[in-house]
Amino acid sequence: MKNIFFITILFVGIFCKAQTYPLTETQVPAGAYISDTQNNLPPFEGDWAGIWAGKTFLINFKKITNIHDNHCNCNRDYLIGKFQVKDISGNILFNNMNLPDNAAKIEGIKIFPNGKYLLTYVDADLCLKSGRVSIEFTNTTKTEMKFKFMETSQLIDSECFYHGKPIDQRPEPLPKEIILNKH
Repeated sequence: MKNIFFITILFVGIFCKAQTYPLTETQVPAGAYISDTQNNLPPFEGDWAGIWAGKTFLINFKKITNIHDNHCNCNRDYLIGKFQVKDISGNILFNNMNLPDNAAKIEGIKIFPNGKYLLTYVDADLCLKSGRVSIEFTNTTKTEMKFKFMETSQLIDSECFYHGKPIDQRPEPLPKEIILNKH
């Protein structure tokens, strides 16, 4: 009886494995695994830096694998981004490099067939400032990329520390568009 139970469990484990889909797939069934089967994400991984408006922008992208996503009710591979911004004097303006991976403020959504990767940005420390980030390589050696941030409109309640301030006095943690070099 124990052997029959063990063999049944073994077959269920083998045959009920989640179906795997590539990152470019947009429609997957519940329980699927959206996997980086074509290794699109590793070239994005690592430290990238650039200068914007007299500030130094450093971002680290890291591949996260086989994590459950409640939006699609599936598991998926994606990139997270952690960044640091310094002013011209070297003073740190923004820094979330030491956050745990599951608290990263930039998280991947999908890759397009042309290689452009789309991410989302949500910053609870800045009154839920949010938007979309796109990254794409600008050279064939994949040592340079275009980073583009498209901020979503934000409702700023009276509790927010920059409530009532003009746009030019609000925090600007991410560049609107910048060319980054791999370090």
